[in-house]
Amino acid sequence: MGRDGAQTSRRVLDAVGRIVAARGLEGIRIREIAAEAELSPGSVLYHFPDHSQLLYAVHVDTVRRYVEGRAAAAAVTDATTDAAQRLLAVMRAGVPPWANEHVIRLLYGLHDLARRSQEHADLLTELWRDEQALYVEIIRAGMADGIFAVDGTPEEVAAGLLALEDGLVLHRISNNSEISSDRAVAVFAGIAAEQLSCPRLAEYAAG
Repeated sequence: MGRDGAQTSRRVLDAVGRIVAARGLEGIRIREIAAEAELSPGSVLYHFPDHSQLLYAVHVDTVRRYVEGRAAAAAVTDATTDAAQRLLAVMRAGVPPWANEHVIRLLYGLHDLARRSQEHADLLTELWRDEQALYVEIIRAGMADGIFAVDGTPEEVAAGLLALEDGLVLHRISNNSEISSDRAVAVFAGIAAEQLSCPRLAEYAAG
């Protein structure tokens, strides 16, 4: 695909993303996408002739952006950064406003497709594995440094923390007035502190 084609595809993906983030998946039409992207319907169909293919491309692109943001947060280390700080940085990278709210809302909206489509379910499973692996790596590093101690396996603890995070973020973007961004981080840090025997997690979250 040439540069013009790639730019057009990018405009289409971004347009669909804005529509889904604003009002959900139902009833999206090619003419609406074309208008949002400032393209002709024919141009949209040329690049994405199949509606399901287009939604899958948007889902793949959104997952990529999300995972890159999380990995970047985990990679920010220096001599003064410990595993507890890295864990909180990765968690915050999935919570607005530290994370791009548009991307987060779009990601959770697109996950609904996993109930209806195996390829979307496979994408969701791959995302879970990537996120869990990131948490496991940080937990193992913290254990090696004597910062974390766990009952069970790092994989089990990581899965529990990841599920906790997902639930908190879902409530945050669903406008639950009991779960602000700061509250989501505080709840996560408090439970993670117990699971990892690391009181400093809660201290870092409050600081």
